[in-house]
Amino acid sequence: MAIKRKPHHPLSAVQAKFAQVETLEITRIAVENARALGYALEDIVEAVQALEPGDFIKSETAHSPPNPKVWHDTYTLPWDGRRLYLKFAGETLIDVTLTSFKELRSD
Repeated sequence: MAIKRKPHHPLSAVQAKFAQVETLEITRIAVENARALGYALEDIVEAVQALEPGDFIKSETAHSPPNPKVWHDTYTLPWDGRRLYLKFAGETLIDVTLTSFKELRSD
């Protein structure tokens, strides 16, 4: 698994793609996790729009199953009194999907 310290997909392009509920590409589990936190699809859009370049953590290739062409860009975001974890995955910007939307907890 390759790791890099800059996003594979430009944040501005991801935000443009995820600018409306109608254009969200999101996994079922990410929707379920957001709803468990009390968030609707509109809230997910707002959270993505609130991301800043400094929220970026890392980009790595898919590891389950391994695929060196699919990159996962990970962000953490202080939002709504929580620390959210968002992960976008895709080979190209066209197929980028929000695969993870959950709260990071400090245990």
